[in-house]
Amino acid sequence: MSQTAETTDLPQFVLQSLFDDESLVFRVHNVKNIIVKHDMDLPQMFLAHYDSLADEIKAEHPLTADLLKKINQKTTAEQANALLGLPSGTIRPAHHIKITGTAVIVCDSLPVALHISFTNTAKSSQALYGNEPSAMIEAEAQKWQLAGLVNVLHKNPKFTLISHDLSGESLIIEPTATFIQLPNAHALATTHAINTIKHDSPIKLQYLHERIVETVLASVNTHY
Repeated sequence: MSQTAETTDLPQFVLQSLFDDESLVFRVHNVKNIIVKHDMDLPQMFLAHYDSLADEIKAEHPLTADLLKKINQKTTAEQANALLGLPSGTIRPAHHIKITGTAVIVCDSLPVALHISFTNTAKSSQALYGNEPSAMIEAEAQKWQLAGLVNVLHKNPKFTLISHDLSGESLIIEPTATFIQLPNAHALATTHAINTIKHDSPIKLQYLHERIVETVLASVNTHY
C-alpha cells in the first residue's frame, strides 16, 4: 500500500464510498465465526440496577447521599435489592448478551472483497431485561455494527483503489492476490462509513443485515 494517492490515468474508486454507490452491487460471500454469549446477572453498576426500577418504586426509594456514593459500585441484582431495602426479586436479574462474528462481502463487477467483523455492542455485553432470551438475541442481532480489523482483497490492476481515513489521509491499495489488512485508521474509516449507511439508509445494506441476523439465529436455535 502506498501512503499517498498518486494521480494516474486509471479509473479511481474510493473504498469508503463504494458501499453508497448505487451503480455497484455487493453480495455476501459468507457470515461465520459467530459467537453468542448469554450470561445472567453479571455484576453491573448499582445505578444501572436502580434505573431498571419502575418510577413508582424509585419515588418510594430515592437515592440517598449514602447510596449516591455507591452508584458506580458493581453489584448483582440481589445485592442491589439489599442496598435499597427492597424485597428479593424486585430488581430482576439482567440478561447479558454479546454477539460477535465476521462477514465477507464482495462486489463482483470490480471485483473487490472485504473481510469485516461485527458485534452488537462495543461494551463487554449488553444488559437486557425480559423473559425470552431468543427474542432478545434476535433484537441484539438486528443492532449489529462493524468494528475492528478490515481486510481488503483487490486484484484488478485496471483501476486504482484509494482509501481515505477520517483525518483525510489517503493511501493506494495496491492490487494483490490475497487479502491485506488495512491500517487501523483506514479500517476505522471503512467501518464508520458502513455503520453510517446502516443508520441513515439501512435498505442499502439489507443484503448484509438479513444474512447476519439469519446466521446468528441459526447458531442459537438449538439452545432456545
